[in-house]
Formats: sequence, structure tokens, C-alpha cells
Amino acid sequence: MLIFEAPRLSFARRLLAACLDQDCALCGATSGALVCGDCASALPAPPQFDDATAAFSYAFPVDRLVLRFKYAGDLAIGHWLAGALAERVRREARPDLLVAPPSTRERLRRRGFNPALEIAKSVGRSLGVRCAIDGLDRIRETIPQPGLARRERERNLEGAFDCRLALDGLHVALVDDVMTTGATANAASNVLKQRGAARVSLWVVARTPGGRPFGDRTELHV
Repeated sequence: MLIFEAPRLSFARRLLAACLDQDCALCGATSGALVCGDCASALPAPPQFDDATAAFSYAFPVDRLVLRFKYAGDLAIGHWLAGALAERVRREARPDLLVAPPSTRERLRRRGFNPALEIAKSVGRSLGVRCAIDGLDRIRETIPQPGLARRERERNLEGAFDCRLALDGLHVALVDDVMTTGATANAASNVLKQRGAARVSLWVVARTPGGRPFGDRTELHV
């Protein structure tokens, strides 16, 4: 029996050595795995939200309206944008609750309001759906997302949100002004699912043009 085990052991060692010396199939770097750790962490992951709907594409002139609302405090434009979103989702399955991603303290101090929450409150009034003003809490301050790559945005938001609501079995709509990579929506949806939400829909005023960062499972309607 020992006569046959030695060749098998030798073959196993050669196979292990070949694996350890192989190059990553994506970036070509020497790696002990078919896909190296850096590439694996950068692969698109499925979203935590279940569906997403946008009223507009984030392009001219909608982008100018959004910027005027967010940075010039033009609440009348914000109300108009919220009305457009409400009409876009009016035929969608009606959620039990609306929530919005919370702003950082610095942005609240500078702007005086949370644009996403203002949109959510207006959409809620239009559809007759309750908006939980404190549905999501920001428990860790983050740096501004603009200018960050997708993976950097995800890391920036890790552990940033919390939810103290009991959402067992509820359909929750997460309302935001603009969706870029989906990192904020994904982080917030993950918390909502942890609190028991059975379904999380993402409703945004505008979606930046381009491909879906989370693969094909989520359909984004524009």
C-alpha cells in the first residue's frame, strides 16, 4: 500500500506548487489562486435592494436642477423633482414605509436640510405612504463620496448606517436624489434587511448614465 501512496503524494505536491505559482486570471499578477484577492474584492456584488426606479437620467438639464436644489437650497425645485419621482413610481407596488439615507452632520450644517429626506417626505405625502424621518441613522461620519471609485465608496460607507425600527416583513422604499454607483443604496439596504425588511425598493430622482454596477439581477427602470 505504501508503494502507491508515495507517487500520489508527489503528484499532489506538484499540483499544489503549480497552483501557488499560477497567475491571476483577471490581472495576471502572480497569485496562489485563480483570481487574486484584490481582483476578488473588486468584483461586482449583487445589490441588497430588490428593485430600483429612477425618474430621470442624471444628465443635462436634470443635473442642473438637482444641483440647484441640493446646493442652492431651492426647495421649490426639490418639490418638483419629488413630484416627478412620485408619478414615476405611482404604479409600482406600494411600500409600507419610506426612508432616506441620512446626511453627515457637516452637510446638514452647511445645507440646512437633507435633500434625500425632503424628496422622501414629499413623495410620501403624494402617495399616502408614511415616511420615517429617523428611519436610518448615521452612526459614523464619512468623507464626501464624489471623486471616490466604487470600491472606495463601499469602504467609506461600511458601518456608517444603523436602523432602530422593527421592519419584520415590511416592504421599504429607500428614497434618494441621485444614484451613482449604488454604494449608498447598497449600504443602507443592507441595514434595512438586517432589521427584517422583506423587500427594499430603491427610488431615486436621477440615475447617472452607464451600466448597472451590480450585475443583471436588479432591473433599473428609467
